[in-house]
Amino acid sequence: NSFEKKMSETNPIFDELREALSERILVIDGAMGTSLQRYKLTEEDYRGSEFKDHPTSLKGNNDLLTITRTDILREIHEGYLEAGADIIETNTFSGTSIAQADYQLEHLAYRLNFESAKLCKEACKKYTEKDPLKKRYVAGAVGPTNRTLSISP
Repeated sequence: NSFEKKMSETNPIFDELREALSERILVIDGAMGTSLQRYKLTEEDYRGSEFKDHPTSLKGNNDLLTITRTDILREIHEGYLEAGADIIETNTFSGTSIAQADYQLEHLAYRLNFESAKLCKEACKKYTEKDPLKKRYVAGAVGPTNRTLSISP
């Protein structure tokens, strides 16, 4: 279709993915939220030093861990790659200004997405260098917002 053609013209990654899918089944990583639960994170983990004086609770803002606990996110991503994942998802399920408004962090939406993609790309590069015959990919994760849409006045 014309959309696929346009995407292939602007970004060769789509051709790479199509070719890889024609050769084998690609495996995507597992649930980030569930993986994070095993770390039993505290409010301090979510705050880090950058947000230590933030006025609202940040516990539960898993996207923020991309900034405050990069070590944990890297460990999870690399664990999935080590287990054989071809594609890892960014830690951006709530990476929208709408969802981040619950934490008064809507201004961080772009940064959360950028840093998460960068972290995933670094992990994929590391594992692709270990086995150049198996390229790894990053997929952006987008979850639902926590607001109901309405057309009411």
